[in-house]
This record gives sequence, C-alpha cells and structure tokens, in this order.
Amino acid sequence: MSDILNELNKSANLALNSKSTQESMKHLAKAFALFSKETTRLENANVRLLNRFNKINYQLERVENEMRNKISDLDATELYLNNILKNISQGILYIDLTGVVTTYSEKAQNILEIDEKTLLFNKYLDNFRDDFFGFSIKNALNFAMFPKTSYITIKTKNLKKIIKITTSLVSASSKTHRGIMLLLKDVTDLQKLQTQANRNDRLSQIGQITTSIAHEIKNPLSSIRGFASLLYNDLENSKPLQDLVTYILDATKALERVTNNVLAYTREVVLDIESIDVSSMIKDIVKSIEIDESFSENVKINLSLANSSYFIPADKDLLKSAILNLIINAYQAMDDRGYLSISIIKNISSISINISDTGEGIEKKDLDNIFTPFFTTKQRGNGLGLPQAYKIISAHSGILEVRSILNKGTTFTITLPNVRK
Repeated sequence: MSDILNELNKSANLALNSKSTQESMKHLAKAFALFSKETTRLENANVRLLNRFNKINYQLERVENEMRNKISDLDATELYLNNILKNISQGILYIDLTGVVTTYSEKAQNILEIDEKTLLFNKYLDNFRDDFFGFSIKNALNFAMFPKTSYITIKTKNLKKIIKITTSLVSASSKTHRGIMLLLKDVTDLQKLQTQANRNDRLSQIGQITTSIAHEIKNPLSSIRGFASLLYNDLENSKPLQDLVTYILDATKALERVTNNVLAYTREVVLDIESIDVSSMIKDIVKSIEIDESFSENVKINLSLANSSYFIPADKDLLKSAILNLIINAYQAMDDRGYLSISIIKNISSISINISDTGEGIEKKDLDNIFTPFFTTKQRGNGLGLPQAYKIISAHSGILEVRSILNKGTTFTITLPNVRK
C-alpha cells in the first residue's frame, strides 16, 4: 500500500514539475492508471473479505443454533431427570468420592426430614456419623465395601421410621462423577402391615384350636352339670352333701361362661353397617361410665372432641363394644387414680380415636402379645377383651395400634376409614 502511495506521490510531483503540458499529462495518466489499478485491487479484496465475513457469520449462526438446540435438549433432559427424581418412590442420596453429597432428592428429604440446604453439596460426615446408614461410608468410598441392602431405624421429629437402603457403586463415568448411590425407602407402614398380617394368621390359628377345644369341653361339661343337678335333687335330705354338689354346679357354670366367651370370640364378625356419629357415641359411652358407681372419682376423663360430627360407616353396637373394652382396659391400668384421655383426629380418608391412660404402662416384651387370646397380665380377666376389640376393628377394615411407656401410660389408637370399600 505504501509503495503505491509513493508511486502516486512521485507521479504527481513529476507532473507538477514538468516543463511541458505533454510531459505533465503523461505523468498524470500514469498516476491515474496506478490509482485505477489499486482501486480495482481494493474492490476485489473488499469483495473477498465480505464473502469470507458472510461465510464465517453463517458458520457462527449455525454453531449458535446448534448450541441453542443442545442447551434446549440439556434443559429438557434435566427437567425429565428432575421429574423422575421427584416422582420416584424411593429417595436418592448420592455421595461422590470426596464424601460430598451431590444429589439429595425431594423424597429423600421427606424420609430423613433434613433440609436440602443442610445436606446438599456439603460433606456427608458434617451431618451424619460414618455408619449412620448401617455401614461405613468411608469404607464404601475407599474400598467399595458395603452391603447391597441394609435396614435402619431412625427417629425423626414426628416418629420412628424403618428405612430400607439399597446401595450401589457408580464407577462407569468420569472421576468427578464417581461415588456411591443410596436408594432410601420408608418401609414403616409395610412393616406394620406385615406384623398385622402375621398377627391375623396367628389369631386365626388360635381361633381354630380354641373352637375345637371349647366344643370338646362343652359336651362333657353339659353331662357333668346334668348329673350334678340330678345328684343335687337326690341329696335333698342331706344338706352338707348337697352344698358340696353346689360347688360342682357353680364351677360348671363358670366353665360354661368361659367356653361361651371363647366360642363367641371365634365366630366370624358379622357387621350391621350404618352411618354413625363417632363423637356422639363416645360421649354416650363416657356418660354411662361416669354414672357407674364402681367408677372411681379419682380418675378424671379428658375429652378432646370437636363440636362437629364425625360420621363413618360402622356397626354401632360392635364398635361401641370395642371402644368400651379399650376404655375399661385403660381404667383398670390406673388403679382407680389418674387421667383417662379420649380424642378424635380427622384425617383425609380416615379418623383416629386415641384412648390414653396414665397407668403403669405395658412392658415391651408384652406389647406383641396383648392382642393374643387368653394373654393377660391381670389377676382377674380372661384375656379376651383386647383380642375381641382388635377383631372388631379389623372387621371394619381398621387398624388398632398401641404405644406404651413404663410408669407413664399407654395409648391405644383406632384408625377407621371414612368410606367402606
């Protein structure tokens, strides 16, 4: 470029200093020719540059569109994966090789009841002890030593939970994404259902055995009572001997009452379903108890019932019998002194009736047996009250649960559905 300018400048000077017009025109023509040539070259260079610019601009637009599409695909994939994490039935906890929690799903938060901000992208050991999940996380990360499946019981703010943990090693990825993945599943309700099913099977077997025994006892018992009655009449003139026979008759009557109770327990519960107001029914039960002279004034009854009615489909007489059985059991546990509390909680699809006492409580070893026929810790009692209540509640598709603390008291919870299926 500078050479052309020098040539142009030189030609212009020569034209100005020429001695003749002809010589001056010659130098100007040469300068014009150089100028035209350079102008053409610059125009061609400009065209080439413009073409190159358009080509690069097109390529950039294509790359930009590809990037936009990839970002859109990544956003869709992220949304898809987040929806899977959100709706999967198990909670997911992912810990990378450095021990940092990099994934903590919403379901896992609900199970552990620990806020996302507390756990996510923080060190695992900052919030848990090493063996919190039933095995050493350090050993799992460093040596891949862990059980495939484990179970733990945790105590959250609300209740105790039984958690099933399925653990797997993630290694087929870049080093920054390696670690262990824990799938958490709350199996508390499943465990309760399993316990209830086992109890129902056990009660069914006991029912079959006791029915057979009761029938075997009842037949000879009737003969004993019949012959004892005849003997009583024959000994009319011998009062001392007749009194001895009276003991036999009283004993047979007592045995008959027991066998009749056993047979009544083993019979199938037939429900006469109607819509009943549980709140009103409990109030009637409490009134009948309070006017009973045998009920101690030192036992105070606390009712926590809403003013509104609670209607559910149930057999009024049988449900009343079951609730009365539980109230009597609570009263007897307090030795004529304490507080008996009854409350109703309305849930979305059911209601819960809580019956609590401040008695001596039930020992842990006895809790699994209290609904078993003939099991009792009382000096007087046949051990059929609570099993009968359990049987009635189960017939209503309900659940009867118990919680107890020694020397503090016991709470029985009846959960009944709002709609009968």
